[in-house]
Amino acid sequence: MPYDERVSMLSPVHLQTLLDALAMAGHPARVVLAEAGLSNEVIDPQGPWVPEAWLDRLMRAAIVVTGNPGCGLSFSTSLALTRYGPQALLILQAPTLRHALRDARHFSPLLHERPELSLSEFGGEAWLSLNPLGTTPAGLRFRTEWLMCLVVQMARRAGAQPGDLLSVCFQHPRPDHVDQYVGTFGNTLVFDAPTSGLRFPSALLDQVIPGMDRRVYDGMRVPVEAMLSQRLQRVDVVQTLRATILAALPRLMDVNEAAATVHMSGRSLRRHLSERGLGYAELQQQCQRELAERLLRDVSVPLKGVAEATGFSSPSCFHRAFRRWHGDTPLAWRQQRVG
Repeated sequence: MPYDERVSMLSPVHLQTLLDALAMAGHPARVVLAEAGLSNEVIDPQGPWVPEAWLDRLMRAAIVVTGNPGCGLSFSTSLALTRYGPQALLILQAPTLRHALRDARHFSPLLHERPELSLSEFGGEAWLSLNPLGTTPAGLRFRTEWLMCLVVQMARRAGAQPGDLLSVCFQHPRPDHVDQYVGTFGNTLVFDAPTSGLRFPSALLDQVIPGMDRRVYDGMRVPVEAMLSQRLQRVDVVQTLRATILAALPRLMDVNEAAATVHMSGRSLRRHLSERGLGYAELQQQCQRELAERLLRDVSVPLKGVAEATGFSSPSCFHRAFRRWHGDTPLAWRQQRVG
């Protein structure tokens, strides 16, 4: 799948955390936001979720303003990571590496729509694969570097020695700043790998991390589980609604009809969406945009057909909406991605 085909939403906490980390390193938020083409108003940690592409723009801007192509390697120790909330503090209190990795995946819906870490074991070895957030090669590399540094630090807290990092794999090509990789991860580096990940002995997963108090960890986990439960209840309704709206296109359902499909009144649905920072019209447009992008990647579908399939009254209305979404015409967007 091409990098820009990823369609995902994430918590704006990701953006605020990165801005804070850059500010602590001497790079003001206004400079980074200007480079990314984002306004300060959109960075509201308590606000609605934002497109994954916004984080990608911010990660690429970080590379530019720092002048360091490997700056993703340096932010995993920043105090700004506490911005990620109680689930981050819980992971720091995990009694073993297995608990930490399990919680990172289990509580990921509090921060983004898809987990970034996946653990498997075979023959006494563990393989931790990465599915980093990002929509461009530069953004994905930044996030991969950041995640891999974080994981390696967690492994070292659990007692990992240099020889325990059996292989450190990166999906991207060997970068020019490879010396920074060697200094951070050692010499067991693999580039152009099928997937990014870390291979190490399974025994490391269950070693007790020194200084960790299991009672403190168990107490911290209760409120985070409650947060996750509330989040999933909201997400389930929105995801069901998205699927319903997409299936109905090109017909545009009104709010009362859509609400009935999730067993709500129109008023209750509006309130439910408002609690997530969404409006019904906004959600409907997200679905139109998602379908439009999907159809535009199929060159056999004419632009008029894309407009009709997505519920627009005319090709000109579709063009105006698409320009609002992407700042470009549907034809230019298609040509950039599929030639």
